[in-house]
Amino acid sequence: MIISIGCDIVDHSLIKKLKWNSDLEKQKRCFSQKEIDLYISHKQSNFISGRFAVKEAVLKCLGIGMEDGISLKDIETLQLENGKPRIELFGEVKKLSDSIGINSWHVSISHSANFSTAYVIAEKLS
Repeated sequence: MIISIGCDIVDHSLIKKLKWNSDLEKQKRCFSQKEIDLYISHKQSNFISGRFAVKEAVLKCLGIGMEDGISLKDIETLQLENGKPRIELFGEVKKLSDSIGINSWHVSISHSANFSTAYVIAEKLS
């Protein structure tokens, strides 16, 4: 059963403005080391934009925003060997997800020249 759907769009210029594409210390505020390692292997601003859009879309699925007690690093977007993105949750975000019965996440990330979008589906499998 689908619990919720979230989507988000990120302007690539925001990533450059926040220096997430070039400043490792700033990347570490929002992204896990595994996400940073993936970004380094891709070296494209749209890659990190897409990952940030996923974090926002997951928060929307959970009905929360970036608030105290929520670390964006607790929402991790990795990928399977074939490149398909997958979501892993930790900490307070994982606890909240578990408390409302979400046990499966689906994600799609798309990019244009100026924007990255993410669509996330939170599901409860019987």
